[in-house]
Order: sequence, then C-alpha cells, then structure tokens
Amino acid sequence: MHILITGGTGYIGTVLVEESVKAGHSTYVLTRNKEKSQALEKQGVKVIIGDMLQDGQWQQKINEMDAVIHLAAPPTWGKKVTKKVALSYADGHLQLTKRLFEAIDPQQLKRLIFVGGTSYFGDSGNKSPKTESFQAEPKGWGPYISPSIKYAKEKITEGYPASIVYPAQIYGPSSWMEQLYLQPLFTNKPVTSLKGYSPYFSPIHIEDCARAFLHLIEYGEIGEDYIISDLQQLPSEVLRDEIIKLMGVTDPKIRAVPRWLCQLVLGPVLTEYATAHTNFSSKKLQETGFKFRYPTYKEGLPQVVEAWLKMQS
Repeated sequence: MHILITGGTGYIGTVLVEESVKAGHSTYVLTRNKEKSQALEKQGVKVIIGDMLQDGQWQQKINEMDAVIHLAAPPTWGKKVTKKVALSYADGHLQLTKRLFEAIDPQQLKRLIFVGGTSYFGDSGNKSPKTESFQAEPKGWGPYISPSIKYAKEKITEGYPASIVYPAQIYGPSSWMEQLYLQPLFTNKPVTSLKGYSPYFSPIHIEDCARAFLHLIEYGEIGEDYIISDLQQLPSEVLRDEIIKLMGVTDPKIRAVPRWLCQLVLGPVLTEYATAHTNFSSKKLQETGFKFRYPTYKEGLPQVVEAWLKMQS
C-alpha cells in the first residue's frame, strides 16, 4: 500500500515509519524539516516537504495514497503545560485537523487513521476496563483534543473514510519512560511519584501501537473507534517497580511529591493526566485479528530497558 504519515518524525511517528517500511508498504512522510528528510530517504521513505498549515504539494499527494495516518500535532513534551499552553495546543491541533480534511477527497482516499488518545474518554476508574462506548468528562489532554475529535466525527458522518484510534500509555525507550524512570535510575537519582496517587495504566508498547495503526487500515471498519492498549491493565506503581527491577536497582530513591507541587512544576493539565485512571480494554481491536508482539508489560518492558541501555553504551 501507499501510506502517507503526518507527524512521522516524532516519538510515535518514527517507530510507525520503521514498522511501515518493514511491512513492505510504500511509505511517505510529510515533514517541514529538510534536514530529517535525508535520514528518512536512507530508510527507503519518500519524503514530501511541506507544512500542513500552508498550501503545497502535500494536498495533491494525499489523494494519491491508499491510506493516511494522521499523527501531526503541535509540540508540547518537555515543558510546563499551563491552561494557556493547552488552549494554544487545542487551537493548533484543530487547525491541523481541518486542513487535513479540507485536503482529502473522500471519493479518492481509501482510508484515514485519525489518532486521538484515551484522555478523550475521561477518568475510567480502577474497576473494570472501559471500552469505546465509555464517556466521562475528558481529563488531562482530553478537553484539548476533543474539538479535533468532534470535527473528525462530523466529517466521518459526511462520508470521509476514517477510523479514530485512541492509544493509551504508549511506552518505549524514549520520551516519558526515559525521563521519568530510565534516566533517573541509571544515574542513581530519585524517581518521582505523586504522593497519594497510583492510577491504573493501560500500557501499549510503541511498536505494537504503530503496528495497530497499520493493521486497522486493512482490518478496521470505517467510522469505528478503536482503543489501543495491551492485554493487561495495572497500577502505575506496579509498572514503576518492574522497571526498577529490570534496571537492576536494589535500593531505589523514590521521591513522592504532593499534587500542588506537581501542578507548580508541570502545570494543571499534565497533573490531571498523571492522576486520572486510564483503565481501558482493547477487545475491539483484538476482534479485528490483531496480534500483539508484546502482549503485556511483562514482555514489553525487558525489550525497552535493553534497547535503552544499548543506546547508553
């Protein structure tokens, strides 16, 4: 298949590109970064230089594809997320969403995978895992991706060939996993946790997340929502303790910070995201025939830790 990926140079997108090429797809990446284009081309990727907020070649190319996976979003990782920053993110995210759908001819493009997140559904509680039909008040990033998801759903009712996917906690050897756990443990520094909170997690290995996107192009149904998580939900402390064990740290330093301090350092949005339960089921994804490379954190975390340690040597 000919697949175009927006956001193909980011945390998830980088792995998605690798998995797409590995699966034998003719893979295209839309990027503004000319420097990154050379590395992509060495992987066998066809690069389209352009900005979704500006007219360009990408608008023609998008309708020459069999499928588009839309990951592009305004950058936020690594800084304090105030309400002002989050509102700016929401506005930028919605602009990208509108530009995407404006460029698509629904009579030509066969499939769009539109990527949201489980924060859209809100706090799941820590009892039974919730499915795509669950809806509470959006938490964390949820209120700020909701306008884009609402817009995408409206376009689907107009006949656009899209499915919306909702990844849960995507873990891999970089991003939050590295910053919160791997780097501190490696350098004998404290691992930070929120005092009085151990929310439920629904992990998904980054490779399986990417593979699920590709799988749903062929086996998902247009107009359907799909939660992307693995087979085992667990309290965040269990995940933390397993990482500590795999890193070989016998006397870890744990720094429990109060919620007010977390809000001061990270901002209210990330604090709310870190304290909400994300206890979700991927049963609907599994019913499409998807098979996990790493069915649970027990299989996935050893690979992540090994990969990260290799990068340090």
